[in-house]
Amino acid sequence: MIHFLKSGSRPRKAPQAVLGLSWEGRRIEGTLLRRTPAGLQKVAEFQAELSVELDSGDPETIGKELRARLDQAGIRERACAVALSVSSLLVTQTEIPPLADADAHGLLQLEAEKGFHADASSLQVAYSRCVRGEGNHWVTLAALPQARLASLERWMRAARLRLVSVSSGIGELQPPAEPSSEGVIALSLGSGPGPVTLQISAGGGIVALRSFEGITEAPSGQTLLDADGVARELRITLGQLPEPWNTSVRAVHVFGPRSLAEPLVEHLSARLAVAGFRIRTQAPELQALPQQPAPALSALIAARVLGSGVASLEFLPPKPSVVQQFLARHAQGPRRTVWTAVGAVTAVVGLAFLVQQVQLSLLESRWSALSGKVRELERIQQDLRQFRPWTSDAARGLAILETLSSAFPENGSVTAKVIEIRESGEVVCSGTATDSPAFLSMTARLSALPGVSKVHHDQSRGASPMQFNLTFVWNGGMAR
Repeated sequence: MIHFLKSGSRPRKAPQAVLGLSWEGRRIEGTLLRRTPAGLQKVAEFQAELSVELDSGDPETIGKELRARLDQAGIRERACAVALSVSSLLVTQTEIPPLADADAHGLLQLEAEKGFHADASSLQVAYSRCVRGEGNHWVTLAALPQARLASLERWMRAARLRLVSVSSGIGELQPPAEPSSEGVIALSLGSGPGPVTLQISAGGGIVALRSFEGITEAPSGQTLLDADGVARELRITLGQLPEPWNTSVRAVHVFGPRSLAEPLVEHLSARLAVAGFRIRTQAPELQALPQQPAPALSALIAARVLGSGVASLEFLPPKPSVVQQFLARHAQGPRRTVWTAVGAVTAVVGLAFLVQQVQLSLLESRWSALSGKVRELERIQQDLRQFRPWTSDAARGLAILETLSSAFPENGSVTAKVIEIRESGEVVCSGTATDSPAFLSMTARLSALPGVSKVHHDQSRGASPMQFNLTFVWNGGMAR
């Protein structure tokens, strides 16, 4: 089952102090904010470059090195909020009719299972719903792999930090406004070589969210920005949107260092002005810290959590249950005696079930003698249910599947989700790959197999992991 979250932060009591963290590659920055009677106060901040990539390095190593940097900056607070880059997310869009929240949740579960080429149980999904006039609602679904979230929690524990929020970085820079407000195209250039993030917000939510390569580093060390490529990706993104956003959103805000943002605005101003766009550089704003006119992204994250603000996309699931929160509130002070009495009564009732438990243990010992055979039968039935849809009576279908499976690596770096065999001999395969080199190696092996021709890569989304869709023609050769 997909771990599904609505748009917005989890309802919880905001801590008194929060450390905000954001990073690109090895570069990490953090800001510690504290709530005071006069407002928010910046306690400490730091910038560092770690020895490993934060998104792919060993969590224990990252956590220990981060803890050392925090100690140098004098930061002891444990509550921590982080913002992720869009390149680490899987993103898709869908359209649904106006429904109640309960019904919409079920429908979006189905849409997410169709839109993401990955195991449903391995994803943490959040969504942002936009009001589209009086008709259907446009929904942006973003998924974070559970393995990525688990790795993040591991290096947070190694750094002696406690996660309170995991959100989208560009959503912190440009949160969606009210449904009646003007739509905004936000471009985040980061702080150096890396992908450009594009977000279109309108109708009270996120309409489009993606990242693409646009900033590189020359051999001389100079950072280069592909302004023409940014314009092309902007045009493609708008062309894929439905009415009215593909023609009505004309405000473009560019976030990033002045050395990158100002040349981009200068290069695109004349070209976009012809189509009615208004482009300008935009500095992050944080009214709670008036003494800091251009706060860092890490400060925006911490301020949003301290103010109990709503994140445009929140990926950290709620952990404490309602019962646990209730007991934590009421098991203190004068009420402790009442709860002690309740516990004593519960213990007495538990003793009454002792005899029943003895009887159950006798039955369980008899069951243990039979459980081995039962589990073996259940395993066989599960295998039958799992593999029956893939079994084909035709030798042609089996030969195609055998040939295709021999091209995939045994380490699981490339997996298939949907395989369609057409009468004409065309085969369509979609799935996921950990990265582009693994996918290209698989397609090279597939092209070299007998009976396979016209291998074509239709489309891909994401970087690590990436979603792919390829086709090839089966010429009737025998599988080996």
